[in-house]
Amino acid sequence: MTSLGSASLRAAAPLAGSARGGPRLAVALSVGGVEKAELTEEGVARCPTRRGDGARCALGAGALLLSKRAANALESRMIIFVLVPGLYSAVEQADNPALRGRPVVVGADPAKRGTVTSASREARARGVDEGMEMRRALELCPDAVIRPTRLERYREVAAELRALFRAETDRIEELGLEGNFLELAASVDPVARAAELCVRVQAELGIGAVAGIGPTRFVAYLAARHTGPGGIRQVAEADVKSFLAPFPVTEIWGVGPATAERLAARGVHTIATLAAVDLATLSSVVGRGASAILEYARGADREPLRPKPRARSLSQERTLDEPAVDLRSIGALLEALAERLERALARERRAARSVSLGLGFVDGTSVTRSTVLAEPATERAAFVDAARALLARTQAGARAVRRVRLGLSGLVRTESPADARQLRLF
Repeated sequence: MTSLGSASLRAAAPLAGSARGGPRLAVALSVGGVEKAELTEEGVARCPTRRGDGARCALGAGALLLSKRAANALESRMIIFVLVPGLYSAVEQADNPALRGRPVVVGADPAKRGTVTSASREARARGVDEGMEMRRALELCPDAVIRPTRLERYREVAAELRALFRAETDRIEELGLEGNFLELAASVDPVARAAELCVRVQAELGIGAVAGIGPTRFVAYLAARHTGPGGIRQVAEADVKSFLAPFPVTEIWGVGPATAERLAARGVHTIATLAAVDLATLSSVVGRGASAILEYARGADREPLRPKPRARSLSQERTLDEPAVDLRSIGALLEALAERLERALARERRAARSVSLGLGFVDGTSVTRSTVLAEPATERAAFVDAARALLARTQAGARAVRRVRLGLSGLVRTESPADARQLRLF
Protein backbone atom coordinates (compact mmCIF):
# COMPACT_ATOMS: atom_id res chain seq x y z
CA MET A 1 0.00 0.00 0.00
CA THR A 2 1.19 3.49 -0.74
CA SER A 3 1.56 6.20 1.80
CA LEU A 4 -1.37 8.02 0.23
CA GLY A 5 -3.77 5.12 0.04
CA SER A 6 -3.16 3.71 3.48
CA ALA A 7 -3.40 5.53 6.75
CA SER A 8 -3.27 3.90 10.13
CA LEU A 9 -3.72 5.02 13.69
CA ARG A 10 -2.93 3.31 16.94
CA ALA A 11 -4.56 4.04 20.26
CA ALA A 12 -1.69 4.72 22.59
CA ALA A 13 -1.80 3.93 26.29
CA PRO A 14 -3.33 6.58 28.54
CA LEU A 15 -0.80 9.35 28.99
CA ALA A 16 0.55 10.28 32.39
CA GLY A 17 -1.33 13.53 32.79
CA SER A 18 -2.80 16.39 30.88
CA ALA A 19 -2.48 20.09 31.45
CA ARG A 20 -5.67 19.82 33.44
CA GLY A 21 -4.18 17.22 35.75
CA GLY A 22 -6.19 14.22 34.60
CA PRO A 23 -5.37 11.24 32.41
CA ARG A 24 -5.75 11.62 28.68
CA LEU A 25 -6.04 9.11 25.90
CA ALA A 26 -4.03 9.44 22.73
CA VAL A 27 -4.21 8.20 19.18
CA ALA A 28 -1.22 8.30 16.87
CA LEU A 29 -1.64 8.79 13.12
CA SER A 30 0.78 7.30 10.64
CA VAL A 31 0.79 7.49 6.85
CA GLY A 32 2.83 4.99 4.89
CA GLY A 33 4.22 3.56 8.11
CA VAL A 34 5.68 6.92 9.21
CA GLU A 35 4.21 8.37 12.38
CA LYS A 36 2.78 11.78 11.56
CA ALA A 37 0.90 13.07 14.56
CA GLU A 38 -0.47 12.46 18.00
CA LEU A 39 -4.12 13.19 18.69
CA THR A 40 -5.48 13.66 22.20
CA GLU A 41 -8.89 14.39 23.64
CA GLU A 42 -7.69 17.87 24.51
CA GLY A 43 -7.50 19.12 20.94
CA VAL A 44 -4.71 19.80 18.47
CA ALA A 45 -1.53 17.90 19.30
CA ARG A 46 1.94 18.11 17.85
CA CYS A 47 2.27 17.01 14.23
CA PRO A 48 5.95 16.40 13.37
CA THR A 49 5.38 16.19 9.63
CA ARG A 50 7.41 17.14 6.60
CA ARG A 51 6.56 20.38 4.88
CA GLY A 52 3.68 19.99 2.46
CA ASP A 53 2.91 16.42 3.47
CA GLY A 54 1.53 16.82 6.94
CA ALA A 55 -1.70 16.54 8.79
CA ARG A 56 -3.31 18.87 11.28
CA CYS A 57 -5.17 16.87 13.92
CA ALA A 58 -7.96 17.95 16.25
CA LEU A 59 -9.71 14.87 17.60
CA GLY A 60 -11.39 16.78 20.38
CA ALA A 61 -13.19 18.85 17.74
CA GLY A 62 -13.93 15.71 15.74
CA ALA A 63 -11.73 16.77 12.83
CA LEU A 64 -8.67 15.31 11.19
CA LEU A 65 -7.40 17.36 8.27
CA LEU A 66 -5.19 15.22 6.10
CA SER A 67 -2.99 16.47 3.30
CA LYS A 68 -4.80 17.24 0.05
CA ARG A 69 -3.48 14.11 -1.64
CA ALA A 70 -4.51 11.84 1.24
CA ALA A 71 -7.94 13.48 1.38
CA ASN A 72 -8.50 12.60 -2.27
CA ALA A 73 -8.00 8.94 -1.38
CA LEU A 74 -10.93 9.13 1.06
CA GLU A 75 -13.52 10.35 -1.44
CA SER A 76 -14.92 6.89 -2.26
CA ARG A 77 -17.45 5.13 -0.07
CA MET A 78 -15.85 3.70 3.06
CA ILE A 79 -17.16 1.29 5.67
CA ILE A 80 -15.80 1.25 9.22
CA PHE A 81 -15.60 -2.01 11.14
CA VAL A 82 -15.07 -1.44 14.86
CA LEU A 83 -13.86 -4.52 16.69
CA VAL A 84 -13.28 -5.21 20.39
CA PRO A 85 -10.69 -8.01 20.38
CA GLY A 86 -11.35 -10.52 23.13
CA LEU A 87 -14.53 -8.77 24.26
CA TYR A 88 -15.22 -11.17 27.14
CA SER A 89 -11.79 -10.79 28.69
CA ALA A 90 -11.83 -7.03 28.02
CA VAL A 91 -15.08 -6.73 29.96
CA GLU A 92 -13.63 -8.73 32.84
CA GLN A 93 -10.68 -6.33 33.03
CA ALA A 94 -12.96 -3.28 32.78
CA ASP A 95 -15.23 -4.55 35.55
CA ASN A 96 -12.30 -5.44 37.82
CA PRO A 97 -9.48 -2.86 37.63
CA ALA A 98 -7.16 -5.26 39.50
CA LEU A 99 -7.10 -7.42 36.35
CA ARG A 100 -5.92 -4.68 34.01
CA GLY A 101 -2.53 -5.44 32.56
CA ARG A 102 -2.71 -9.07 33.67
CA PRO A 103 -3.36 -12.09 31.41
CA VAL A 104 -7.05 -12.96 31.66
CA VAL A 105 -8.63 -16.05 30.15
CA VAL A 106 -12.39 -16.59 30.02
CA GLY A 107 -13.64 -20.14 29.66
CA ALA A 108 -14.67 -23.39 31.28
CA ASP A 109 -13.04 -25.18 34.19
CA PRO A 110 -9.65 -26.60 33.13
CA ALA A 111 -10.27 -29.61 35.37
CA LYS A 112 -13.24 -30.50 33.15
CA ARG A 113 -11.36 -30.21 29.85
CA GLY A 114 -12.81 -26.78 29.25
CA THR A 115 -11.75 -24.54 26.37
CA VAL A 116 -10.79 -20.88 26.08
CA THR A 117 -13.68 -18.63 25.11
CA SER A 118 -11.72 -15.37 25.19
CA ALA A 119 -8.19 -14.23 26.01
CA SER A 120 -6.91 -10.78 26.88
CA ARG A 121 -4.16 -9.11 24.89
CA GLU A 122 -1.65 -10.08 27.59
CA ALA A 123 -2.67 -13.74 27.35
CA ARG A 124 -2.70 -13.73 23.54
CA ALA A 125 0.85 -12.40 23.58
CA ARG A 126 1.82 -15.60 25.41
CA GLY A 127 0.24 -17.83 22.76
CA VAL A 128 -3.22 -18.33 24.27
CA ASP A 129 -6.01 -18.34 21.69
CA GLU A 130 -9.75 -18.95 21.51
CA GLY A 131 -10.80 -22.59 21.21
CA MET A 132 -7.61 -23.81 22.88
CA GLU A 133 -7.94 -26.31 25.73
CA MET A 134 -7.73 -24.51 29.04
CA ARG A 135 -5.03 -26.90 30.23
CA ARG A 136 -2.83 -25.92 27.31
CA ALA A 137 -3.56 -22.24 27.94
CA LEU A 138 -2.31 -22.61 31.51
CA GLU A 139 0.83 -24.35 30.29
CA LEU A 140 1.57 -21.38 28.05
CA CYS A 141 0.51 -18.81 30.62
CA PRO A 142 0.66 -20.25 34.16
CA ASP A 143 -0.13 -16.90 35.79
CA ALA A 144 -3.33 -16.38 33.79
CA VAL A 145 -6.41 -15.34 35.73
CA ILE A 146 -9.28 -17.69 34.84
CA ARG A 147 -12.78 -16.24 34.76
CA PRO A 148 -16.06 -18.06 34.05
CA THR A 149 -18.16 -16.91 31.12
CA ARG A 150 -20.74 -14.22 31.95
CA LEU A 151 -22.64 -14.08 28.68
CA GLU A 152 -25.40 -11.88 30.06
CA ARG A 153 -22.87 -9.21 31.03
CA TYR A 154 -21.08 -9.38 27.68
CA ARG A 155 -24.38 -8.91 25.88
CA GLU A 156 -25.04 -5.81 27.97
CA VAL A 157 -21.72 -4.28 26.97
CA ALA A 158 -22.30 -5.19 23.31
CA ALA A 159 -25.64 -3.40 23.48
CA GLU A 160 -23.92 -0.36 24.99
CA LEU A 161 -21.42 -0.42 22.13
CA ARG A 162 -24.17 -0.43 19.52
CA ALA A 163 -25.99 2.36 21.30
CA LEU A 164 -22.79 4.43 21.31
CA PHE A 165 -22.36 3.90 17.57
CA ARG A 166 -25.98 4.81 16.89
CA ALA A 167 -25.20 8.27 18.19
CA GLU A 168 -23.22 8.55 14.93
CA THR A 169 -25.38 6.69 12.42
CA ASP A 170 -28.30 4.31 12.05
CA ARG A 171 -26.40 2.46 9.34
CA ILE A 172 -25.00 -0.27 11.61
CA GLU A 173 -24.68 -4.01 11.06
CA GLU A 174 -23.66 -6.29 13.91
CA LEU A 175 -21.13 -9.09 13.57
CA GLY A 176 -21.46 -11.12 16.73
CA LEU A 177 -20.93 -9.32 20.02
CA GLU A 178 -17.42 -8.08 19.25
CA GLY A 179 -17.85 -6.18 15.98
CA ASN A 180 -20.02 -3.62 14.23
CA PHE A 181 -19.97 -2.28 10.67
CA LEU A 182 -20.77 1.41 10.28
CA GLU A 183 -21.52 3.35 7.13
CA LEU A 184 -21.21 7.09 7.61
CA ALA A 185 -22.27 10.02 5.46
CA ALA A 186 -19.98 10.72 2.50
CA SER A 187 -18.98 14.07 4.02
CA VAL A 188 -17.52 12.42 7.14
CA ASP A 189 -13.79 11.69 7.27
CA PRO A 190 -13.74 7.94 8.15
CA VAL A 191 -10.24 7.98 9.64
CA ALA A 192 -11.03 10.83 12.00
CA ARG A 193 -14.35 9.32 13.00
CA ALA A 194 -12.88 5.86 13.56
CA ALA A 195 -10.24 7.39 15.82
CA GLU A 196 -12.87 9.28 17.77
CA LEU A 197 -15.05 6.19 18.16
CA CYS A 198 -12.17 4.08 19.47
CA VAL A 199 -11.29 6.73 22.02
CA ARG A 200 -14.94 7.01 23.09
CA VAL A 201 -15.25 3.24 23.53
CA GLN A 202 -12.19 3.29 25.81
CA ALA A 203 -13.34 6.37 27.71
CA GLU A 204 -16.98 5.39 28.19
CA LEU A 205 -16.83 1.61 28.49
CA GLY A 206 -13.26 1.01 29.60
CA ILE A 207 -12.47 -1.47 26.83
CA GLY A 208 -10.08 -1.16 23.91
CA ALA A 209 -11.29 -1.15 20.32
CA VAL A 210 -9.64 -1.31 16.91
CA ALA A 211 -11.07 -0.28 13.56
CA GLY A 212 -10.67 -1.18 9.93
CA ILE A 213 -11.78 1.09 7.11
CA GLY A 214 -12.37 -0.06 3.55
CA PRO A 215 -14.68 0.18 0.55
CA THR A 216 -16.29 -3.21 1.35
CA ARG A 217 -17.44 -5.03 4.45
CA PHE A 218 -14.85 -7.78 4.07
CA VAL A 219 -11.92 -5.43 3.51
CA ALA A 220 -12.92 -3.33 6.54
CA TYR A 221 -13.26 -6.49 8.63
CA LEU A 222 -9.87 -7.84 7.59
CA ALA A 223 -8.20 -4.45 8.13
CA ALA A 224 -9.55 -4.35 11.70
CA ARG A 225 -8.28 -7.84 12.42
CA HIS A 226 -4.79 -7.00 11.23
CA THR A 227 -4.06 -3.58 12.66
CA GLY A 228 -2.03 -4.72 15.62
CA PRO A 229 -3.17 -4.02 19.20
CA GLY A 230 -5.12 -0.80 19.53
CA GLY A 231 -4.78 0.13 15.86
CA ILE A 232 -6.83 1.70 13.12
CA ARG A 233 -6.11 0.78 9.51
CA GLN A 234 -7.53 2.21 6.33
CA VAL A 235 -7.39 0.50 2.95
CA ALA A 236 -8.17 2.74 0.01
CA GLU A 237 -9.96 1.52 -3.11
CA ALA A 238 -6.76 1.49 -5.15
CA ASP A 239 -4.99 -0.67 -2.56
CA VAL A 240 -7.62 -3.37 -2.04
CA LYS A 241 -6.02 -6.03 -4.25
CA SER A 242 -2.51 -5.57 -2.89
CA PHE A 243 -3.90 -5.56 0.66
CA LEU A 244 -5.82 -8.82 0.21
CA ALA A 245 -3.19 -10.63 -1.85
CA PRO A 246 -0.87 -12.10 0.84
CA PHE A 247 -3.53 -13.36 3.25
CA PRO A 248 -4.24 -17.12 3.40
CA VAL A 249 -7.53 -18.27 1.90
CA THR A 250 -8.79 -19.21 5.36
CA GLU A 251 -9.27 -15.50 6.09
CA ILE A 252 -12.16 -15.40 3.62
CA TRP A 253 -15.66 -15.82 4.98
CA GLY A 254 -16.95 -19.26 4.05
CA VAL A 255 -13.54 -20.91 3.58
CA GLY A 256 -12.97 -23.38 6.39
CA PRO A 257 -10.17 -25.92 6.90
CA ALA A 258 -11.77 -28.55 4.64
CA THR A 259 -12.29 -26.11 1.79
CA ALA A 260 -8.77 -24.74 2.27
CA GLU A 261 -7.37 -28.27 1.91
CA ARG A 262 -9.21 -28.79 -1.38
CA LEU A 263 -7.94 -25.44 -2.66
CA ALA A 264 -4.40 -26.23 -1.53
CA ALA A 265 -4.52 -29.45 -3.54
CA ARG A 266 -4.97 -27.22 -6.60
CA GLY A 267 -2.13 -24.91 -5.61
CA VAL A 268 -4.36 -22.19 -4.19
CA HIS A 269 -3.04 -20.98 -0.85
CA THR A 270 -3.38 -17.19 -0.79
CA ILE A 271 -6.15 -14.77 -1.64
CA ALA A 272 -4.09 -13.60 -4.61
CA THR A 273 -4.03 -17.07 -6.16
CA LEU A 274 -7.68 -17.58 -5.31
CA ALA A 275 -8.67 -14.34 -7.04
CA ALA A 276 -7.12 -15.65 -10.27
CA VAL A 277 -9.30 -18.79 -10.31
CA ASP A 278 -12.28 -18.69 -12.67
CA LEU A 279 -15.78 -19.16 -11.29
CA ALA A 280 -16.43 -22.51 -12.97
CA THR A 281 -13.27 -24.04 -11.53
CA LEU A 282 -13.95 -22.66 -8.07
CA SER A 283 -17.55 -23.90 -8.17
CA SER A 284 -16.29 -27.42 -8.77
CA VAL A 285 -14.26 -27.16 -5.57
CA VAL A 286 -16.46 -25.24 -3.13
CA GLY A 287 -19.96 -25.53 -4.58
CA ARG A 288 -22.68 -22.90 -4.39
CA GLY A 289 -20.67 -20.42 -2.33
CA ALA A 290 -18.07 -19.97 -5.08
CA SER A 291 -19.44 -16.67 -6.38
CA ALA A 292 -19.41 -14.97 -2.98
CA ILE A 293 -15.94 -16.32 -2.14
CA LEU A 294 -14.57 -15.03 -5.43
CA GLU A 295 -16.07 -11.60 -4.80
CA TYR A 296 -14.36 -11.43 -1.39
CA ALA A 297 -11.04 -12.51 -2.91
CA ARG A 298 -11.27 -9.84 -5.62
CA GLY A 299 -12.51 -7.09 -3.31
CA ALA A 300 -15.68 -6.91 -5.34
CA ASP A 301 -18.27 -7.61 -2.64
CA ARG A 302 -20.41 -4.49 -2.74
CA GLU A 303 -23.29 -5.78 -0.66
CA PRO A 304 -24.79 -2.93 1.38
CA LEU A 305 -25.00 -3.07 5.15
CA ARG A 306 -28.04 -4.74 6.66
CA PRO A 307 -28.83 -2.54 9.65
CA LYS A 308 -31.38 -3.57 12.25
CA PRO A 309 -34.05 -1.08 13.27
CA ARG A 310 -33.61 0.74 16.56
CA ALA A 311 -34.79 -1.12 19.62
CA ARG A 312 -38.33 -0.41 20.75
CA SER A 313 -37.49 -1.42 24.30
CA LEU A 314 -34.49 -1.74 26.61
CA SER A 315 -33.97 -3.89 29.67
CA GLN A 316 -31.41 -4.83 32.28
CA GLU A 317 -31.49 -8.03 34.29
CA ARG A 318 -29.54 -9.51 37.20
CA THR A 319 -29.54 -13.00 38.65
CA LEU A 320 -28.58 -12.80 42.32
CA ASP A 321 -25.84 -14.96 43.78
CA GLU A 322 -27.96 -15.36 46.89
CA PRO A 323 -31.76 -15.06 47.03
CA ALA A 324 -32.90 -11.71 48.46
CA VAL A 325 -35.79 -10.99 50.80
CA ASP A 326 -34.64 -7.59 51.99
CA LEU A 327 -36.48 -4.90 50.04
CA ARG A 328 -33.64 -2.45 50.59
CA SER A 329 -31.13 -4.67 48.77
CA ILE A 330 -33.60 -5.19 45.93
CA GLY A 331 -34.15 -1.45 45.78
CA ALA A 332 -30.40 -0.84 45.56
CA LEU A 333 -30.22 -3.29 42.66
CA LEU A 334 -33.05 -1.47 40.90
CA GLU A 335 -31.07 1.77 41.19
CA ALA A 336 -28.03 0.11 39.55
CA LEU A 337 -30.18 -1.26 36.72
CA ALA A 338 -31.86 2.12 36.24
CA GLU A 339 -28.45 3.79 35.97
CA ARG A 340 -27.47 1.49 33.12
CA LEU A 341 -30.77 2.07 31.36
CA GLU A 342 -30.33 5.82 31.71
CA ARG A 343 -26.97 5.61 29.94
CA ALA A 344 -28.35 3.37 27.21
CA LEU A 345 -31.23 5.79 26.58
CA ALA A 346 -28.81 8.72 26.35
CA ARG A 347 -26.74 6.95 23.70
CA GLU A 348 -29.87 5.91 21.78
CA ARG A 349 -31.25 9.46 22.09
CA ARG A 350 -34.50 8.03 23.40
CA ALA A 351 -36.97 8.57 26.24
CA ALA A 352 -39.22 5.88 27.73
CA ARG A 353 -42.99 6.00 28.17
CA SER A 354 -43.36 2.77 30.18
CA VAL A 355 -41.51 0.91 32.93
CA SER A 356 -41.79 -2.78 33.70
CA LEU A 357 -40.46 -4.88 36.59
CA GLY A 358 -39.92 -8.62 36.43
CA LEU A 359 -39.08 -10.81 39.42
CA GLY A 360 -38.07 -14.45 39.44
CA PHE A 361 -38.56 -16.27 42.74
CA VAL A 362 -36.52 -19.17 44.11
CA ASP A 363 -39.36 -21.64 43.50
CA GLY A 364 -39.15 -21.00 39.75
CA THR A 365 -42.24 -18.80 39.48
CA SER A 366 -42.11 -15.25 38.19
CA VAL A 367 -44.19 -12.09 38.08
CA THR A 368 -44.22 -8.97 35.91
CA ARG A 369 -45.68 -5.57 36.68
CA SER A 370 -45.73 -2.49 34.42
CA THR A 371 -46.82 1.12 34.42
CA VAL A 372 -47.13 4.03 32.00
CA LEU A 373 -45.31 7.21 33.00
CA ALA A 374 -47.04 10.57 33.01
CA GLU A 375 -44.56 11.76 30.35
CA PRO A 376 -41.58 10.24 28.54
CA ALA A 377 -38.58 10.08 30.87
CA THR A 378 -34.82 9.83 30.42
CA GLU A 379 -33.57 9.99 34.02
CA ARG A 380 -32.97 7.12 36.40
CA ALA A 381 -34.90 8.78 39.24
CA ALA A 382 -38.15 8.41 37.32
CA PHE A 383 -37.41 4.75 36.57
CA VAL A 384 -36.45 3.98 40.18
CA ASP A 385 -39.60 5.64 41.55
CA ALA A 386 -41.76 3.67 39.12
CA ALA A 387 -39.90 0.43 39.85
CA ARG A 388 -40.28 0.83 43.63
CA ALA A 389 -44.01 1.40 43.18
CA LEU A 390 -44.21 -1.75 41.05
CA LEU A 391 -42.14 -3.67 43.62
CA ALA A 392 -44.75 -2.84 46.26
CA ARG A 393 -47.33 -4.63 44.09
CA THR A 394 -45.44 -7.94 44.31
CA GLN A 395 -44.69 -10.46 47.04
CA ALA A 396 -41.06 -9.37 47.26
CA GLY A 397 -40.12 -9.15 50.93
CA ALA A 398 -42.28 -12.14 51.73
CA ARG A 399 -40.77 -14.44 49.10
CA ALA A 400 -37.10 -14.82 48.21
CA VAL A 401 -36.17 -13.21 44.89
CA ARG A 402 -33.55 -14.81 42.64
CA ARG A 403 -33.80 -12.64 39.51
CA VAL A 404 -34.64 -8.97 38.90
CA ARG A 405 -35.39 -7.41 35.53
CA LEU A 406 -36.07 -3.72 34.84
CA GLY A 407 -37.40 -2.79 31.40
CA LEU A 408 -38.28 0.35 29.47
CA SER A 409 -40.60 0.49 26.48
CA GLY A 410 -42.49 2.95 24.33
CA LEU A 411 -39.21 4.59 23.35
CA VAL A 412 -39.43 7.95 21.60
CA ARG A 413 -36.75 10.26 20.19
CA THR A 414 -35.40 13.05 22.37
CA GLU A 415 -34.23 16.47 21.22
CA SER A 416 -30.79 16.51 22.87
CA PRO A 417 -28.46 14.45 20.65
CA ALA A 418 -25.43 16.50 21.66
CA ASP A 419 -25.66 15.18 25.22
CA ALA A 420 -25.11 11.63 24.01
CA ARG A 421 -21.74 12.57 22.50
CA GLN A 422 -20.12 13.82 25.71
CA LEU A 423 -17.11 11.78 26.83
CA ARG A 424 -17.07 10.51 30.39
CA LEU A 425 -13.37 10.58 31.14
CA PHE A 426 -11.84 8.82 34.14
